[in-house]
Amino acid sequence: MDAFQLQGTTLESLRRVDLPEPQPGPGEVRIRVAAASVNYRDYALATGRYQAELPRPFVPLSDGVGRIDALGAGVGGFALGERVIGHYTTAWLDGPFKSENHLSKLGGPRDGWLTRKIVLPAAAIARVPGYLDDAAASTLPVSGLTAWSALRKLELAPGASVLVQGSGSVSLMALQLAAARGLDVIATTGDAAKAERLRALGARATIDYRATPDLAAAVRALTDGRGVDGIVDVVGGQQLLGLLGAAADNAHIALIGFLDSMQVAGNLIGPIMAHQLNLHGVSVGSLADLRAYLDELEAHRIAPVVGERYGFDDGARAIAAMAGARALGKPVVLMD
Repeated sequence: MDAFQLQGTTLESLRRVDLPEPQPGPGEVRIRVAAASVNYRDYALATGRYQAELPRPFVPLSDGVGRIDALGAGVGGFALGERVIGHYTTAWLDGPFKSENHLSKLGGPRDGWLTRKIVLPAAAIARVPGYLDDAAASTLPVSGLTAWSALRKLELAPGASVLVQGSGSVSLMALQLAAARGLDVIATTGDAAKAERLRALGARATIDYRATPDLAAAVRALTDGRGVDGIVDVVGGQQLLGLLGAAADNAHIALIGFLDSMQVAGNLIGPIMAHQLNLHGVSVGSLADLRAYLDELEAHRIAPVVGERYGFDDGARAIAAMAGARALGKPVVLMD
């Protein structure tokens, strides 16, 4: 069976291999993969920037969609040919997060979607909304659910304000969901064309972070001096200190990404205490959360933004595309 394996901690260690075709055991399903999408985590794993200690080799990519082509013993509720996505953290079915759930993640340490077929627990899959094509559906499980979970942590009522950063897949879905919920969205970007698209997707205002030395001041100018009620932070690093100045009293901040760094040095505690800010770490969500997220997408007919499309042969190039500036939306690998 045709697949890619990440065998080390460099992009050059991503090798195309011939693996035995997997067979579903009791309680499992086998899925013929139609499309898979690339998250920043996939790039960080492939370059050793993140979790270099994970045992190699494994098949990368945490997100994908396909049709069930084999059922293991005892599987009920699903049929051959049904189109499904897999839940990224396969052991996290409901309830609060547990650290041991990390071991069940697809695309490292468990084999992911950059393969022709994948076997998953039937308890860790969900049906795809019929109005979404394969490319769009493949983007949902990680970044989409992360955005949904972040907004849940922010606890914002309609009319409240929220700041989203940039035009990555988490930020785009957070923007789309927030706009559908009636929130006042401010988005940052360093690209004029992307700014226009962000406004079309529902942002009330955009800020050019490249041309704005004091982001907090710009945010406050757009919110009558009070700051925003919620922030979805996908960048991390030192810029978090500046973001604190953009937060209103009692604001909630969802900490998601580390595009800049995982390190913060400076006065972090003072602003948090002075303004009674609430910081939340977000690690995707449970299967029950995924299904609730899919229901919300269907209710609002939200279509995720799909970025560049690659063929299976170009799987390594799709992962490498996460390194720099790219088209709006998440890169997608189409299998056929």
